[in-house]
Amino acid sequence: MSKHINKVFNMIQTELKSEKVELGAVDDARQIISNLGNAERILDDVETASKGVVKEYVNLKTRIEKVKNSAKSVIGAETNIKKISDLIRKGDDVLRKISSQAKELGISVNSINEFDELFDFTQSLSAKINEAQKYIRDVKDINNQIK
Repeated sequence: MSKHINKVFNMIQTELKSEKVELGAVDDARQIISNLGNAERILDDVETASKGVVKEYVNLKTRIEKVKNSAKSVIGAETNIKKISDLIRKGDDVLRKISSQAKELGISVNSINEFDELFDFTQSLSAKINEAQKYIRDVKDINNQIK
C-alpha cells in the first residue's frame, strides 16, 4: 500500500508542478498584456502628435506663402519709390527755379503758396521714402530667409 500511496503522491506532485508552470506562463502573459497596453498608448500618442505636426506644417506653409506674396508686393513698390524720388528731384528743381525767379523779381518765396506747399511735400515725402526703403530692405532680408 505504501507503494500505492507513493505513486499517488508522485502523481499529485507532478500535477501541482505542471499547474505552477501554467500559472507562471499566465503571469508572463499578464506582464506582456500590461506592456502591450502601454505600447498601444505610446503608439496612439505618436499618431496624435504626428497629426498635430502635419497640421501645423500645413498652416506654416500657408502663412509662409502669404508672407512671400506680401513681400513681393512690398519689393515691387521699389519701382514706385523710384518714380516718387524722381518727382521729388523735379520738385526740388522747381523750388530752386521759383526761389531764383522770386529773388530776381524781388518777391519773397513765402508769399508764394505753391512754393510752401511743394516744399512741405518734398520734405515730408523724402523722409517717408527713406523709411519705405528701410522697410523694403527688411522685407528683402525676410524674403531671403524664407526661400
